[in-house]
Amino acid sequence: MAEELVDFEVFREDLLEKLEAIREFRSHEAADRPGEERFGRAAEALRRSFHDVEDLPLDDVRLRTLALVALGRDDQARMHYVEQEDHLIGRHGLEDATQTTDELLAALVAAAKAAGD
Repeated sequence: MAEELVDFEVFREDLLEKLEAIREFRSHEAADRPGEERFGRAAEALRRSFHDVEDLPLDDVRLRTLALVALGRDDQARMHYVEQEDHLIGRHGLEDATQTTDELLAALVAAAKAAGD
């Protein structure tokens, strides 16, 4: 898909909405299960990632790579990527998953590239 046809700002806003929705979910889990510290840590990791992604310039290579697949015309690639995106964001901050925004973005880029293959 030609880059000029992709609205990178809209993609970033969609990504931010997903990060915030999962952060809220993890925050509720943390409140409901005070003995499970991993949910609070995950909520904090998602909060940090929200702000990190919010601060990314629109010409960030990772953001552009994700947007080109997520908003692309290849339905199969887009569906595969979005499924992986949901999974990766949902696991972000938990022990067996990404812990930092850079790790999350790297995992998302790998998923986007795999979806496009």
